[in-house]
Amino acid sequence: MVLHGSEVAAFLRRNYRQYRSVIDLSARLTALGVVDIRICETRLRALGEEESALRPFVSTVPYGPGEIDRLCTQEKFSVF
Repeated sequence: MVLHGSEVAAFLRRNYRQYRSVIDLSARLTALGVVDIRICETRLRALGEEESALRPFVSTVPYGPGEIDRLCTQEKFSVF
């Protein structure tokens, strides 16, 4: 899952209380290997945040839309 919009803010450590249920579920699904959450570094910079501000179970990609395109064309993933 590649996140590159306003939803990125939910994965910032400082917003845990506000998004607790989503973050807890996301962490469990990641630990089980059900999802792989990737956060757009470009969006992160636009929010004035650094990678260290993110939850530990997510990874980053340089540019979210570019990663989505790569996953769809090279890895045959689908957008939904």
